[in-house]
Amino acid sequence: MIAWARLIVLASLCLGTTHGQFPPPQSNNNNNNNGNFNPFNQNNNLDNTNQQSTFRERDRDPFGNPFLNNNANNAPLTPPPSISPRDRDRDRERDFNPFDGSFNSFPPQGLPPRQDPFNPFSTRRDFGNPFASPPRFDTSDSSYYSGIENEKECPQGWHLFPPNQSPQQACYKFVLSPTHTRNEAQRNCQAYGNGADLLSLNNLEEHSWIVRKLLASDPHHRTWYTSTRQSAPGLWTNGDGTQMINMDQAFLQDQLPVYNFGEVYNYVAYNFSEMRSMWGLLKVSGQEAHQYICEVPLAQVPYIQVDNRDFEYGFDVIDPKKIPRGPFFIKEPKNEVFDISRGVPLSYVTLTCVAGGWPAPTYMWFKEEYRNNTLVSYRIDPLKEQKYTVSGGSLVIHEPSQKVDRGNYHCIASNEFGSIISETVSLSFGYIAEFILVRTTEYANQFWGKAIYCDPPQHFPAVHYYWSRTYFPNFLEEDQRVFVSYDGNLYISAVDMSDSGKYSCNVQSTVSDSGRNGPFFNLQVVPHGNPQQLKFPNNFPKVFPEAPKAGDMIRLECVAFGYPVPSYNWTRKGSGLPRTAILSNYNRVILLKNVTVEDQGEYVCRASNSRLYIEASVTLSIQAAPHYTIPLENKHLDKDSDLTWTCEAFGIPDVSYQWYKNGIMIEGETLHPQDIGRYFVQDNVLTIRKLDEERDAGMYQCRANNSLAVKFSSAQLRVLLLRPSFKKRPVDAEILAMENGNVTIRCDPEAAPRPRVQWRKDGNLIGSGGRRQILPSGSLQIMPVSRDDAGIYTCIATNIRGTEDSTGRLTVLRGPILVEQLPDRIQYAVGSQLSLRCRADADPSLDISYIWRHNGLRIDDTLPRVRLDPRFGYLEIFNLTLADKGDYECEVISWVGKLFSGSRVEIRGPPGPPGGVEAFDLSATNATVRWTDGATNGAIAYLYTIEGRTQWDSTWDLLAINVTAFDADRTLGPRVGENLRKEVRILGTLSPWCAYEFRVIASNEFGSGEPSNPSPQYNTLTAPPFIAPRKVSGGGGKTNSLSLAWDPLPPKDQNAPGIHYKIFWRRYREDIIEEYQTQVLDKWGNIGMYAVSIPSNYYYTLYEVKVQAWNSRGYGPISLASRIYSAEDMPQTTPTVVMPIPYNSTAINVTWTAVEETREKIRGELLGYRIRYWQKKDNNLYDAEALNYLSRSKNPYALILGLIPNTYYYVQVMAYNSAGPGPASEPIYERTLKKAPQKPPTSVIVNALDPSTITVTWRYVAPSTDEEALSGYKVRIWEADQDIATANDTYIPIGSRKLETTIGGLQPGKMYVLRVLAYSNGGDGKMSSPAKEFILGDPEALRSSATPRIHSILQCVLSVVGLFFFNIISDFNRNHVQL
Repeated sequence: MIAWARLIVLASLCLGTTHGQFPPPQSNNNNNNNGNFNPFNQNNNLDNTNQQSTFRERDRDPFGNPFLNNNANNAPLTPPPSISPRDRDRDRERDFNPFDGSFNSFPPQGLPPRQDPFNPFSTRRDFGNPFASPPRFDTSDSSYYSGIENEKECPQGWHLFPPNQSPQQACYKFVLSPTHTRNEAQRNCQAYGNGADLLSLNNLEEHSWIVRKLLASDPHHRTWYTSTRQSAPGLWTNGDGTQMINMDQAFLQDQLPVYNFGEVYNYVAYNFSEMRSMWGLLKVSGQEAHQYICEVPLAQVPYIQVDNRDFEYGFDVIDPKKIPRGPFFIKEPKNEVFDISRGVPLSYVTLTCVAGGWPAPTYMWFKEEYRNNTLVSYRIDPLKEQKYTVSGGSLVIHEPSQKVDRGNYHCIASNEFGSIISETVSLSFGYIAEFILVRTTEYANQFWGKAIYCDPPQHFPAVHYYWSRTYFPNFLEEDQRVFVSYDGNLYISAVDMSDSGKYSCNVQSTVSDSGRNGPFFNLQVVPHGNPQQLKFPNNFPKVFPEAPKAGDMIRLECVAFGYPVPSYNWTRKGSGLPRTAILSNYNRVILLKNVTVEDQGEYVCRASNSRLYIEASVTLSIQAAPHYTIPLENKHLDKDSDLTWTCEAFGIPDVSYQWYKNGIMIEGETLHPQDIGRYFVQDNVLTIRKLDEERDAGMYQCRANNSLAVKFSSAQLRVLLLRPSFKKRPVDAEILAMENGNVTIRCDPEAAPRPRVQWRKDGNLIGSGGRRQILPSGSLQIMPVSRDDAGIYTCIATNIRGTEDSTGRLTVLRGPILVEQLPDRIQYAVGSQLSLRCRADADPSLDISYIWRHNGLRIDDTLPRVRLDPRFGYLEIFNLTLADKGDYECEVISWVGKLFSGSRVEIRGPPGPPGGVEAFDLSATNATVRWTDGATNGAIAYLYTIEGRTQWDSTWDLLAINVTAFDADRTLGPRVGENLRKEVRILGTLSPWCAYEFRVIASNEFGSGEPSNPSPQYNTLTAPPFIAPRKVSGGGGKTNSLSLAWDPLPPKDQNAPGIHYKIFWRRYREDIIEEYQTQVLDKWGNIGMYAVSIPSNYYYTLYEVKVQAWNSRGYGPISLASRIYSAEDMPQTTPTVVMPIPYNSTAINVTWTAVEETREKIRGELLGYRIRYWQKKDNNLYDAEALNYLSRSKNPYALILGLIPNTYYYVQVMAYNSAGPGPASEPIYERTLKKAPQKPPTSVIVNALDPSTITVTWRYVAPSTDEEALSGYKVRIWEADQDIATANDTYIPIGSRKLETTIGGLQPGKMYVLRVLAYSNGGDGKMSSPAKEFILGDPEALRSSATPRIHSILQCVLSVVGLFFFNIISDFNRNHVQL
């Protein structure tokens, strides 16, 4: 009851009422703890007056707050709801990693808005920050209130232990950076207030929990301070005064400290023993900087109210783009390199920073210089120095000079609210000098490695390297032997004679397109008898850059010299390669993009070839520039309140901090005398007491720096003094509540300082008690709600600036009631349809809707298998799978409340994948496979399929299908309720000498399930080959040989090491069966062909051959006999009666008598004839430059093309087979004809005779003396939309003495192309040009002219028929009258 009374008093004090009256003002001095300011005491300044308090010390709670009783009826307080217990438990279960800022799970949806990250009682979490670490406590908000004990949670970044409610519950924080000595670490922990201190180790359970945290979160095995110290021999005392007992076993006995003279080792820290691979306690001196663990009892953690103030707070904003606020950087300047080697006229360089804010910020630029070992910033004034221009936030430097302008710069952005400083950037000047123009010859031994250095010129910044060979830009391509390192050196693992040549190294700047070409030099390769053994050159493996930083792209290189050329493999000691690692360049290079601290470690490169392997390692150590894990955030605080501001950055090396206000460092020398004693800077924590809007409002920056970089985090401090106003956030005009439910009526006016809140119902003042509670935020909570609570509610907010109220109406309605709930449990089969329904009844004025969830996730109604009705509570899922099993929840939503109904759905289907697959009792072809059944999914598995794969093939092969398994432990008798091991014996289906992986597929009445994970690899025993070589063939080859060929046995069929072959051959004779000759190929290994010598007279003879495989275990089966022919010999016969006949001016047709195709004459299979021809010159019967035409048919004729007109040619003919040509015939010569007509016909005229006939005329073509006499003319005509190959020729012989012709059968309306040419025995002449294009007639006109004729004919016919019938009818009538 006392605890509840204290809570009531605290709540009343925050509301500012005692039995409806204002409490007497308090003195500020009574809340300062005798002058010792506590930044976590939210009552340092409860009122602005100086009147003395009338409360006695015994009327105050442990926090110095007066006891007030605002509960007239002494009714027990009801805890205000925040989030549901289910969501709160889920939120607590998240495991924050203090070393990288990550969580094991994301926060659940539907939780209230997260709080200020600097607030230690906030439940907000920051995700995705690779350097995130927990924030510090922050009490800048004056809205701390006592609340309900079981609602307490650890601040952000702190961990709760034990998880269950206990008086010993505490919050722990693992502080990674910056490191401190033991006493400095204790001061930092105590700065959090509320009893925080270094870890006090009390029992083994707490120790075990700490060890688990360190195992999961500190892979680098750092040292962590605790508060425990040795107060006497064997006596260990914690910082809270308790004794650490029964912890002797936690000390690392194998790890003794290194004692230094004068140091006392009486403190305790956590350390990791590499020898024992465990965490434990170690005695330390406390003088070294280490990480540390802070602890604060959960009972002393206060509560906080969410602060939702922003820059619009206190302003009437019309234009959202013009919200008054201080400057903030949108784009900070970046380092610039000006390349002076480009020689660009009218050059300039620009440094840019862009800031937001309203009014729009103005900019000033400064250059930083050292004067007398002091860093001084000089403002750049464009009015005094014309080479500078400041435009917006950009600084333009015209004609930059390396001597004058090189250095560091920063900008300051300012407006009426304050100033902020940008990060410092450098302006440097890039250049590339010239290569040394002469290089001596490089020498290399054949089959030895060679390193060729680039010897680049001086340059800045880095350059890219390119090697050229023979000429530029014939760039050298890297392969498995050749490698260009990041430092520009060229490495050849094993030099070959082909590497001799000229080489040149070229460089190009990384910041511009300027570069330099190095001189070409010779590389001379010297033959060497002994190849080089494997060796790492030049301290490989290497890391580039040499001092890597987090965020860089890291390149690890490995190259080895030796022959045969090595291959490479990378590993990392203690863990696998990072997931972001990219292997490239034949595995010689590892690329790590955007490297992190977690990627560091010892990387091992293994180079191997068929003779040897070697290993070497390189250690990758990552440094990190400061990175803010807790940046500053803007603060909007009450006047006279206190501020504790925390920033935190991670960096390697450790970071140090400074604080700035409006661009000026906060330190004793820069503080105004009135601010001394109000401003406190403790490392990364800034505390300001009694905020004043004139002196303290402005822009603040936290500066974190280490040896790598300087980073700023900026935020604005607004000090507010406002009259309460409901203009932006009035009480809701209409509030709906469910009878017997809960309702919270929000009262959230803008006010500074925070107002006292009173509530009236229907004009009557109501207090906090019973079912009605006034929350610390000022909102009114009623639970449960009754019909009598309906009415008009008014919130009255009062502070020192005035009073304001806002009114709303509460309407109480009957809430929804479930009239049809989901069944507790239901079963379905795979492939069937799920149908669920929940139905609720509610007040007719309420609209209700239904939301369905599966295993906590909302069901997406856009999925094709899902159909749901949000109005009537139906859910249908078609074609069910095993993934659809689980918990289904129907949520009924209305304006006044929610209802839930749940059901567990079980899906019966094929069994789950078996587990624990293993094999034993393996022979060459047999094995026993054992496993444990997986999930039954509603039906027991009774059939199994066993599959296996070897190291030779990734394909899974069936070993046993649909077999029944036996109980592996059947000898022990039946055992009920155990998941028994199953086994199957596989007989005769395995391959010997293979490393097998097995997997099992289980089946039940619903089908076959997924296969199990592969088992470990198991080796079968060796055996002789089981399979004879396949595809035995052969033939061909050199004369006097018999060539055999076959498919070598694949590795999976070799059955043992040492595979070789034995070959069999004999002549095939139908009359006599000869014995096989054999040869064992014991020196050749797994080959697929071989040639044996045979007598020369056995050319092109049919043989029978067989092949047998054998290994270290014996011989395998012999293949079936195959028939092949031995090698052929060259033909011994000559073609006769060779007759060359001129074909045209460029071709001769040659005929001869075919040779007799017998074995003795052809000595093989005749493939065709070879024709040799050459020009007749001075009766040369033979010419070394004679050409050959190969006729690939047995026809006794051939046409030789491409000859010179009117020229004599000698011709010879030879028969040939696969061994070559036979003897040639006697040479015979013949002349080609003269040229074809060289002039085309002219004056070609086309006339139409009728719609399908034309006449064509042309002029005569007179042949010259070197042309054959004309034989006639050709008129070539084709359709315009076709190819000329479809043309039709009309011949006009020269004897007709006509220069015209008529062509008929053409189609009207179609376009034709026509050309005329002369021809002779020499061939076709040139065609007339240009081609004639024409169209005969007009088809439309023809059709239209035919229509009147058809009409007239029809009229005539109809007239005749009509007259005929008229005469018949007249005669009939006339005869009828006579009768």
